Parts: sequence; structure tokens; C-alpha cells
Amino acid sequence: MLKDYLHRLYPWQAAKLLFSPPSARLVLRPPRQPTTQAQVENLLLTIETTNPESVSGFSVHKQPSVIANAGKYNLYRFLMMRKVESICLGVFLKGRCKTGDIVCLYPGTVYLPFEPLLFVSISNRYILKCYDGVFVDGKSTGLSGKVFNSLYHRENWPGAIQTSDKTWMTQSPKNPFAIGQYVNNGTQINPSNVRYQELDLLPSFPVGLRQYLPNIYWASMDPMSTPFRIVALVAERDIKDEELFSTYMDNSGERQESI
Repeated sequence: MLKDYLHRLYPWQAAKLLFSPPSARLVLRPPRQPTTQAQVENLLLTIETTNPESVSGFSVHKQPSVIANAGKYNLYRFLMMRKVESICLGVFLKGRCKTGDIVCLYPGTVYLPFEPLLFVSISNRYILKCYDGVFVDGKSTGLSGKVFNSLYHRENWPGAIQTSDKTWMTQSPKNPFAIGQYVNNGTQINPSNVRYQELDLLPSFPVGLRQYLPNIYWASMDPMSTPFRIVALVAERDIKDEELFSTYMDNSGERQESI
């Protein structure tokens, strides 16, 4: 549907923010526990175990969404004569997680507010805007995929310490939690059960775990000496064997420094 496409198209949403008056929204939620760097470390450590699900208590995977119109063809896709990789897909949690648990990560190229984004935003449903104007492009194909692959080889040349992961763009990801870009928007029937949480990892983040981080900066930055932005999807309530839903354009969680 055209509406579904426009919901994630950056130029359209930017125009709405520019020309539409702000509206107040009261959202009653229980007090939130801060998401910490230690939680990210614990999540990534489970990847190195033989059975990650037995350690974390859950796993996440892609499968057809319960939302009937998720990923259907729209006018833009028809004109482009190609399928979008997320057709009818959603992210499902198998097992049980508690309120405040990190359930998956949003992968992709990280753009600062002043960096070029127009061309990669065309026909792109996977650009997420952070609270402070930073963008994360989670599309794995087309120009976005080529940009990420190029940046990966710029930073992770042979012999260098691996500071990011590009396997999230393949069918065999090294980090099974790097599928946050497939989480669908909640509806009245299926309200959101996770939220986007921005987190700046400190330079002290373990070097051995950086190989699982599915993000990379468009600008050349040393992750060993500067904070490193990631976006986690955090459970808003206890979840058991359900599809995950969030809310686009309603990121009420402010950026957090690592604790």
C-alpha cells in the first residue's frame, strides 16, 4: 500500500515534520529501566555459546507477519518491477523475555544529521531517525547495501581488528539478533510491544564483541576512541512466543549514554 511505503520514506516524513504543527500525545507507560551497555554485552555473549536460546531464554527469527497487508505491493514497488525483501515478513520471538530486555538490534549504516542521505532514502523503507537526528539505514540491498559493504571493507581491512559485522545482509548472519529492521508497525489489533532505544557504546566496549555489531558510520570514525551508536529494540512488557511490533515516528525513548 502507498500509505505503508510513505510511513518509512524519509523525504515524506521530513516534509510532514516541517509543514505540520506538532501535536501533543500523552502516553501512559510504567517507569522504564535504563538500557545499559552491559545488556548489550550479555546479548552478544550469548552468540558465542553453543545454544544461545538456552542462555537468553529466547530467540528471534523472520517469518510471515500476522498483519494481513504487511509488505504487499504498492505503486512504487510495481513501477520498479521488483520485490522488496521484507514482503509479508515480521520478527517473531520464540521463548520468553522480560520487560526491559533487549530482543534485537537495528542494523545498518549510521548517518549523522548533516551527512548525505537523499539518494539512499529513495524507495527505502528501512531508514530510522534517532531522537537526536542521527539516521540508521537498515536496507541490505541496492545502493544501501553497496554503501554498507564498501564502508565495511574501509574499516575492516585484512589484519585489522574487526569492529563491525556485515553478515546481517546475508542469509547466514553471524549475529541472529540483527533483524530489527523487519519489525512491523503496531496496529490497534496488534499494539506495540517493543520500543526503539538508542545507545552510545563507550570506547571501553569489549573488542572481542565488536565483530557482532551490525552498524558502521558513514563518516570515518575510530570506534575505539569515540562513542559508537547502536539502536536496540527493547521489550515494553513481558513477551512470550509473539510477533514483535513497534511504532514508527513515535520514538519516545531519548538517547542514553552507556552505563
